[in-house]
Order: sequence, then structure tokens, then C-alpha cells
Amino acid sequence: MSQIDLAKINAAAMVQMTDDEREVYLMDHPDSTEEIAIIDIAACRTGAPGAREQVALQLRDVTEKVGFFYLAGHGIPDRLVADVFEQSRRFHAQPQELKSGIPYVSNDTFLSGYQPAGTARAKKASVNIITDVKPNLLSKFSVNREPGGRPVNLWPDSLPGFREIVSEYHARVEALGRELLPAWAVSLGLASDWFDKFFESPHVTLSMLHYPPQAEIGNRQYGIAPHTDNSFMTLLAQSNVGGLAVRMPSGHWTLVDKIPGTFLVNTGNLMVRWTNGRYLSTKHRVINTANVDRYSLPVFFGPSPDALIECVPTCCGPDNPPRYDPITYRDLRKWYYGSYD
Repeated sequence: MSQIDLAKINAAAMVQMTDDEREVYLMDHPDSTEEIAIIDIAACRTGAPGAREQVALQLRDVTEKVGFFYLAGHGIPDRLVADVFEQSRRFHAQPQELKSGIPYVSNDTFLSGYQPAGTARAKKASVNIITDVKPNLLSKFSVNREPGGRPVNLWPDSLPGFREIVSEYHARVEALGRELLPAWAVSLGLASDWFDKFFESPHVTLSMLHYPPQAEIGNRQYGIAPHTDNSFMTLLAQSNVGGLAVRMPSGHWTLVDKIPGTFLVNTGNLMVRWTNGRYLSTKHRVINTANVDRYSLPVFFGPSPDALIECVPTCCGPDNPPRYDPITYRDLRKWYYGSYD
């Protein structure tokens, strides 16, 4: 049977589906050819005249329409990214008893440590995703920012060099996140330093994710179920195994490619609140249909815990009042993690 015939059959079947069934089908069978843009910040990072304004225009366009983009010219060496992927493989290859000796704990709502597979799933009531989702197949090890060198993470003693390499990468991505703040501010018509006061002690969580192969698609089983992130933005390094899909403006989903030398960046629920719904927080999910393990390295970048999140002045007015009540970033995280069991 040709692909055209199969598409006709699928389209006919979708007419008979409920909205929920149709959403699940589209998530499980990405077919969108819509593109995710590439934003190169190399000139912006060197202070080239007009570069920040150009990047700001691109950020505005992609975040109002898609909520995802590839970030090029970021300055973090490929070798360091590869080294962190190797450390992730080393960690997840350890015996389960060693990994489980580093418990998944919260420090002021910032979670760190090891979380095994099958321990978390999202609830529709809080984050507007599908019902009856099975527990995620992924496992993860997370580390948080250690302000002033104050220890907040537990590290695997069994892996020499692990802490040093991961900490270097963590610091480099935090610096990159700070570098992007002026462009984000300009994209919203704000002074370039407008966000600085909210990021004096930023939230920076690196999660080293491991997705085992998933033989079947369907039955509401995912490596990680469809969700939105909660931070200001997420900067993701991908391995050579696909499986991440993103909901595009059409309502269809696209499988995300890996573009060498780039991070995949998406905005989170925090940005929706700050911009009064102008900037997006887009649903995404992972199904690893390859016959090998998949690894990814998301870094969740957000403001200080006590930062008050309320509509920025350029995104509200007499004819467009704020849609969301002011909330601290700490309380927004409590809401978000309260939506998981």
C-alpha cells in the first residue's frame, strides 16, 4: 500500500476519533514538515553592531509562533558536550544499587539526584496533557547550581572525573543563559538589563536523561510523556538517537532533527506568565524507537527562587490586562511539581 493510500486511511480514521484520541494519535505519529528555525548568536556574543537587535527579532518571531529553535554560535565546545554525554553513559551503566544510593531530593524546590524509570507521570488537570499516561520510561541524574560553592548535590564517588566534567559544563551553560538575557529583554521591547535583577542566583538544573529502547508505539506509553517545561528556557544537547517530537503551530507534531554544533532551546511556562501568553511554552514528548539507548542533556534555566513573576510592562495594558496573578518562581515550581505523581 502506498504512503498516499495509507495517509487517506489514517485521515478517514481520525474523523471518527474524539479530540483526545486525535491528539494522542498525532503525538504518536509525527507527520509535520514545519521547520524549527536556527538562530546564530556568534555575532551577538562578540558585540557586533546591530547583532543583538537582529537576534532579538528572531527570538520574538520563533517564540510567538513555535516556542522551539536551534541555537548556533553558542561557544560551548563540542568536545565538552561529548565528554558530558560520556559521563552520562558511565553513570547510567552503573549497577542499580549504586545509582539508587543517590536519592532524588528537593532543595528549595530544585530537584537533584537519581530518579529511576517508572516513577513519575504528569496529570492533565495541572499541565493540560492527555489522561491515563503510563509512568515515564526514562531515568535521570540531575545536578543543580551550587551558589558560592555551597554543596547542594550528591555526587557519585564511584566515577572519577565525573564531578569535574559535569560541573564545568553546568557552569558554561549557566553563563550562556545569562548571555542570552539581554536579547530576550530587547525582544520584548525592554531595556537590555531588565531581566538581570531576577537572575542574581538563577535556577540551573542539568538532567542527564537515559531512555531505553521502546519496542511499541501507543498505549499511552512514552519515554517522557507530552508536557511543557516550567523554566525560563531549556537548553538541550541531543545524542545521535532521535525520538523527541514537538507540537507545531498546525497542531501536528514533528520529529526533531539533531543539528551538529547546536542546542535545541525551548521556552517554558514561566515565559508564558511573564509575557501574558505572548510567548509560547510548547508541548513535546519522547518515544525512543531506535534499538539502542538514547541520552539527552537538558539544562533548565530560570530566575532566583524569590523572583516575582508578573506581566512585563510591554505585554499588558488597558485593553490587555494581565491574565495571571503574580507568583514567585518558587511557588510556580511548587505548582508544577505538584502536578506530577
